[in-house]
Amino acid sequence: MVRMNQFNDKVLEVKKSFYNLIKHPYLQKYIAEPKVDEDKLHFLYAMLGDRLPKKDIKVFSLAALLVYAALDVHESVSLHKIDTDSVRKNRQLTVLAGDYYSSLYYYLLAEGDYIPMIRVYSHSIQQINELKMNVYEKSSLSYDETQEHVTTIESILMQNIAEHYKLPVWKEVLKDFFYLKRLLFEKNEWIEGRKLPIIHSIIRETSHVDDVLEYCEEKIEHVKDRLLKTGRDLNIFEGFLIEHVDRLIGSSAYKEKVAEEG
Repeated sequence: MVRMNQFNDKVLEVKKSFYNLIKHPYLQKYIAEPKVDEDKLHFLYAMLGDRLPKKDIKVFSLAALLVYAALDVHESVSLHKIDTDSVRKNRQLTVLAGDYYSSLYYYLLAEGDYIPMIRVYSHSIQQINELKMNVYEKSSLSYDETQEHVTTIESILMQNIAEHYKLPVWKEVLKDFFYLKRLLFEKNEWIEGRKLPIIHSIIRETSHVDDVLEYCEEKIEHVKDRLLKTGRDLNIFEGFLIEHVDRLIGSSAYKEKVAEEG
């Protein structure tokens, strides 16, 4: 098995390759550089590390990062009325950047003749886009419905890769970890006065807004306990999952403390 220091070196190599791939002098003048979700990169590499050659893992990880970059950039496109030429240009370039990142993921997989994976990635993108419309346009979803949709949005690409390689435990771990991450994010956004889809569904199911945080904490503990229980049998670095969960919870607790003090 790959040791932790070797794992970190390989993950760093993928991250550097990603930023080299997306370099585009003209776009860089106007569009903010997309950020890598290091948790997604870590989990992808850990999941595939004992299954595939290093070359394949790198290509699939890079392709996944490009897909997430494309989705994030397209989601950031403003739908407000355009007032100036500079705003119009920024919007056009933002859409162009998302299309560019999307074309790069397809190019990587096609160049390596990874035809089955092209289907996995393209189907995942379709699922994400369809469910984003459900989550953001519907105001009557229950908590369970919202959880199901958000779980798909946050990790369906990685889940589908896990399913492709017949890794059912990994699929469940990915579902819970990245839902937990989103739940913690929305809880902190609520503390700072912003309501996002999960919080909207929680408000509909609580008797009073003062109960929202308590309800959140109950859900956080439930997902965390299930995640750690499911992940016990994973054949990965000792403490990998616990370390990532602890960092996630710890980071959220720090943000909450800062928000309360502010």
